[in-house]
Amino acid sequence: MSADTIRISRIACDFLILAVCAIPLLIFHEWVTPYKRGFYCDDETIRYPYRDSTVSRHMLIVVGLLVPTILIVGTEIFRATAWERKCASQFKTYHLKHYSVHRLIVRLYCFIGYFFLGVCFNQLMVDIAKYTIGRQRPHFMDVCRPDIGYLECKNPDLYITNFTCTGSNKNLIQESQLSFYSGHSAFSFYGAWFTSLYLQARLYRPLFSRLLLPVIQFSLFGGASYVALTRVSDYKHHWSDVLVGAIVGSTIGIFVALYVAEVFKRREIPSCGLDSNEFGLIR
Repeated sequence: MSADTIRISRIACDFLILAVCAIPLLIFHEWVTPYKRGFYCDDETIRYPYRDSTVSRHMLIVVGLLVPTILIVGTEIFRATAWERKCASQFKTYHLKHYSVHRLIVRLYCFIGYFFLGVCFNQLMVDIAKYTIGRQRPHFMDVCRPDIGYLECKNPDLYITNFTCTGSNKNLIQESQLSFYSGHSAFSFYGAWFTSLYLQARLYRPLFSRLLLPVIQFSLFGGASYVALTRVSDYKHHWSDVLVGAIVGSTIGIFVALYVAEVFKRREIPSCGLDSNEFGLIR
């Protein structure tokens, strides 16, 4: 059993880096305006009615952050209290100055920290695309109500760029120009991939039943798919926005889990945690 010393300077540096990664997000949402893209007045893809979101942004943030955090905390507590009790001496010990720090705290700090770092990476990619491209949402015309081409379409071949939105809700008008790509879809699939790979790595043997883990993983992807599909049915995004969001979010989730958090390199499987119960039907 080896011992590691935790440095306060390292912890402070971690939080500083996380804060620096979050600063561009604040800048985008408070001071940056999206690129103003023109439109054709006969474009039916941006003439859908405005609808409230089935899954609101606040609901997505709460659930999308809470569910992975609960699963990570539950997994590490279960490992430390159930699987590793008989072989605790095989694991590293940690010290912060003169205090002993349980390995559970170190693991939670590590995996939850990497998860939130990936959240920042993912959202930064979303905001860069949204504000740079400025694609109109399917309900753009209903919210913007441009002074040219809204009520009458006299010249369908004219690409209208010199227009003014006459809609009353300025926030909705700005949001109506942030269609590409779907942040809901990207965030949902990022969380599903990161959490599923984390669980696959850390739960190295059957958890009560071999069916439980795949059911949890399928539920994560099922929830992510539901969120993504509602963005199309609510006329918030075009189908291509949702597809790209799912691909980018999945890519970031896989990258952060495998190459940043390195969940499979940090499996920490003790010799007493191995058995010959290949199919998980015994015990």
